[in-house]
Amino acid sequence: MSSFFESPLGSRNFSTFDAFKNANDLTKPVQQHLIKVYATLATTCLIAAAGSYAHISGLFLFGGGFLSFLIGFASLIGIKAFPNIPDNKNIRYGLLFNFAFMEGLSIGPLVDYSLQIDYSGRILLIATAFTSLIFGSFTLSSLLSNKRIFIYLGGLLTSIISLLTLMSLINLFIGSRLLFTAELYLGLFMFCGYVIFDTQLIIYQATYLSSRDVVQHSLELFIDLVGIFVRILHILIKNSEDNEKRRHNNSKRNNRKTAYAGY
Repeated sequence: MSSFFESPLGSRNFSTFDAFKNANDLTKPVQQHLIKVYATLATTCLIAAAGSYAHISGLFLFGGGFLSFLIGFASLIGIKAFPNIPDNKNIRYGLLFNFAFMEGLSIGPLVDYSLQIDYSGRILLIATAFTSLIFGSFTLSSLLSNKRIFIYLGGLLTSIISLLTLMSLINLFIGSRLLFTAELYLGLFMFCGYVIFDTQLIIYQATYLSSRDVVQHSLELFIDLVGIFVRILHILIKNSEDNEKRRHNNSKRNNRKTAYAGY
């Protein structure tokens, strides 16, 4: 989700069209860079899972909440503050992994709630499977498809962010369940778009600007991945609660019918 934090290609002269107009095959150095990025992304996901587990089991000093958000945000600032040079490599990786752990802590309450609804963990497993499938599908489409079709995604996604911010502010005052549902699905659509957009920009940066910042690129995709996972989990929890309410109401109606039949 690079455009949310900064101009995706830094201070270099850049036209969004340039990032998408060339559909050449990936060179070997770019392929090697992508392998490093996705390997680092897999590691951050495992660390985030450990963070969620630490919240649920109470193994860490504090659970997910405002403090974990602040520490994670400080890690983001640190990654931006330290330039991508060999001397800063370990520091930046440490900050990335710390951000992943804090992100895991922060979504720990939501994961814990899903387990309270379904002790078997079925909701959590389905959310993880759907997230992997969606992220993998959109990543492949971005790598294999003609890059020209994604030329206008940046502006569209930025507009969606503005719309979601407005919807969230409005919903703070009216508390509409319908509006919250719309936010979930619109946010899911937005993060799916960012998977495509960020993947394309990473390829462009690595190919034409020789910018192969593994930490930054992994961070962008990790934010997209977590955004998808959280919204899918929210949707599954909401559907489970709605189904439970319907079952409860049907059971009450059936009990009333049985009681009336006894008179």
